[in-house]
Amino acid sequence: MTLFMGGIGLWYGKELIIMAHLVAVSIDQVLWYVDLFGWLVSGKFPIGVAKYLTWPATSFATRITSTHHLWTIPLLMYACGGIRLAAFPFSGLVIFTNVLISRWITPFTIDYSCLNNTKKEDVNTKDSTTSTTTTTTTTTTASTVNNRVTYLNVNLSHELWKDIEFDFLQIQNDNPS
Repeated sequence: MTLFMGGIGLWYGKELIIMAHLVAVSIDQVLWYVDLFGWLVSGKFPIGVAKYLTWPATSFATRITSTHHLWTIPLLMYACGGIRLAAFPFSGLVIFTNVLISRWITPFTIDYSCLNNTKKEDVNTKDSTTSTTTTTTTTTTASTVNNRVTYLNVNLSHELWKDIEFDFLQIQNDNPS
């Protein structure tokens, strides 16, 4: 959303839109910098916001598109020359709206295991002793996706990433421990 709205702000020369979205993502993105630096130095993610990059289910495309965490803030800060104080209250509205919309329109996960490809086949068998042909219809089911569940959690609208182990931050979970 920040990239999209940042582009609109740049196109129409509306720096407040850019700044508000920059403030809204700054906590996550700064924590991403800390995680990446920690991983490069120690091989561990100190916070966990970028740990999803090491999940076996994370695709190469997701890893590549995740690079926006590195360049969004510097690029848009350069484009608008910093952040003004007026961006902070507007960013609160941006955060509230993004989380509500994300929670409303996106599920926590998508379970692809329910997608099956059902195919009916007619099999002809011939009895050599009686010279009769019997047609039997068989139904075969092949899973199109091998029981794959995709973890969405868009804009952290359902929980903080499962790799973030700070209990006091997990208060918004649907099922807190």
